[in-house]
Amino acid sequence: MSSFIGIDLRRIKPLQLQGKMPIFRIGFQSLILLFSISLVSANRIDPAGISGSLVLSAETIQDEGVEEFSKIAGNDAVVLIISFNSSEEVDSQVKAFKDKISAEGIKNIRSLSIESDELVSGIKTANAIWLVGDELPKFKKIKEMEAFRLFLSQNTVLGAGGKVVHEFTSSGIFPDAQIVLEDSEDIQQQGGKVLYRISKGSSLILSKRSIRSIGEGEVLIVLKESEFKEQKTIKLKPNSRGADLTALRFAAADRNGPDFPKKVISPPRLDKGSLIIIGGGPMPRLAVKRFIQLAGGNEASIVVLPTAVPDSMIPQSSAIAKTFEKFGPKEVTVLPGRKISEVDSEKYLNVLRKATGIWFGGGRQWNFVDAYHDTKALKLMHKVLDNGGVIMGSSAGASIQAEYLVRGNPLGNRDMMAEGYEKGLGFLSGVAIDQHFAERDRFKDLSSVIQRFPQLLGIGIDEGTALIVNGSVGTVQGEGQVHFYDRSGIAKQKAKDYESVGKGGRYQLVQRKVLNLGEIPDQESKKQ
Repeated sequence: MSSFIGIDLRRIKPLQLQGKMPIFRIGFQSLILLFSISLVSANRIDPAGISGSLVLSAETIQDEGVEEFSKIAGNDAVVLIISFNSSEEVDSQVKAFKDKISAEGIKNIRSLSIESDELVSGIKTANAIWLVGDELPKFKKIKEMEAFRLFLSQNTVLGAGGKVVHEFTSSGIFPDAQIVLEDSEDIQQQGGKVLYRISKGSSLILSKRSIRSIGEGEVLIVLKESEFKEQKTIKLKPNSRGADLTALRFAAADRNGPDFPKKVISPPRLDKGSLIIIGGGPMPRLAVKRFIQLAGGNEASIVVLPTAVPDSMIPQSSAIAKTFEKFGPKEVTVLPGRKISEVDSEKYLNVLRKATGIWFGGGRQWNFVDAYHDTKALKLMHKVLDNGGVIMGSSAGASIQAEYLVRGNPLGNRDMMAEGYEKGLGFLSGVAIDQHFAERDRFKDLSSVIQRFPQLLGIGIDEGTALIVNGSVGTVQGEGQVHFYDRSGIAKQKAKDYESVGKGGRYQLVQRKVLNLGEIPDQESKKQ
């Protein structure tokens, strides 16, 4: 029977699956600590980003920034202004901010000093806070820290302007960030950190994991140069598509580690188990039949992972589960979880421990990275292969099987090389896999990746076509072709950097040579 962990699949309603991404927290030792940190590992990047929103302005009162703060807070908001030192300048800043948000329609406004006896109650009742001052000293009492921790755990908005934004670096409110203003002295960028430089006339808006700029100025995002990569600067302008916090954090962490992909890669070979890699579209029936056979036939324990699709589409995974059930496996289980608290739960892990076959569905491949990177679940997926099992996936579920991930940008799937999301789940070493290949005319796309990383073997798979990998040999099934990109050795002298293999054909992945061309379909008839 197909089932979700602990849930009757037949009773699931889409709204029940539309939960928030997890927010994990640790204790506070300074003014404010992280909006979110993984319960499992402080080193794991929580893809959910932060809880709520940040508004950081280069100036004390930046019109667009204050307007955005007011918009996020809403007219019914209880706004608290906290001043951390007393001076005429600070008093003037508090008044100016009050006047501005009052003009935006917010009426419930309160200002308190860090020294106030009413600070705890003020924080507890606020759902929007603006920080004012030239410095941010630590809270004096544990009750104040606890109150602020509760505030930050909720979907709230926190804002600041001028010099005070510098403290968002040391406090950790903005994870893995260094924040400077345009007129600040140059600072030494730390390894593993992302530098954000906010110019005058602009504000940086961070909501969960989305980063954008408003105002007439711009926000510069800088990834530090590493031993293997040059410095990278991203310019955020108003109305641009912005940037993704999680991708930037991944990229900064990667730059602080070893080079990827390595110049000398592991050859694409499976010591045990099998992979079935489908290019999207209709699944070849023979491939599905082979999947069940390789998983153990009637004794197979199949796991379906619909992780790449939006929450509202997860119930549709019951259709693929029923398809597998027709071939007679012992059990088919759908695992919809994507939060760390779900994918590394004992219930989830116990299902993976007994799995003999895993199905990765289509959607957006970066969702797989968000869900499974640095998890116990991923280790168990590799264990399925080590135990002689099989992994199959289509579309996004095909690309994610590779060591190098293409089209991983959370902001859109057109970028073939998206720093921060270049690491696939690595079931097949030394390759990059693209799908919907001929149908969407992606020949030049994959060529650009292999030109940049000639050590990789590129694999482009047409719709309705499967590549079955055993050992170091890939066999083609289905009505389309699989296109193998090789820019090493003699391949550099060829007119094109790929070779196409059709139905029944075989390709030696390690030696990078065609063993059998198979049936090459008529392209004109295929288009019709």
